[in-house]
Amino acid sequence: AQLAGRASVQLHTLIVFSGEHGEKEEDAYVLDVDMNESTEPSFTVIVPRYGIEGRVRLSHLNADDENLTRDAEKHSISYKGTTIQVFDKVKVKIYVNVVQETQKELMLELISPTFGKPRSLENSSTETKEPKATPTPKRATPQRKTGSSKKRKKARK
Repeated sequence: AQLAGRASVQLHTLIVFSGEHGEKEEDAYVLDVDMNESTEPSFTVIVPRYGIEGRVRLSHLNADDENLTRDAEKHSISYKGTTIQVFDKVKVKIYVNVVQETQKELMLELISPTFGKPRSLENSSTETKEPKATPTPKRATPQRKTGSSKKRKKARK
């Protein structure tokens, strides 16, 4: 029963963050920083609004980068003057990555503070991104008054 409950929560979480408007940017808090020098830099965060805990991977940085420092005493990771440590507030993007049609995973990506350029931006440094079009807000439909106008006139008198 416990495994079924966990699977249900995972499924509904993927449903919430799937689709056209599923991608969200939210505040998160750092719970743990990976101190293993031989792996890609990463840290664990919790997103209180949704109760999601997950790993933020800084895959655009190499584990042996000379600008990357990990401090086990302070539980922090630093890159070119920017430091992230346990209990820091960060902004993450939450979205669903489709590995295969039947395999989806929830992804957390660091938005701020910036930790170097992601690889996708390094290759397109001369290109400029077009601003996203903002959706047109839906107009509220006017509410119709019920009852006849004669009844309303009598009620006013």
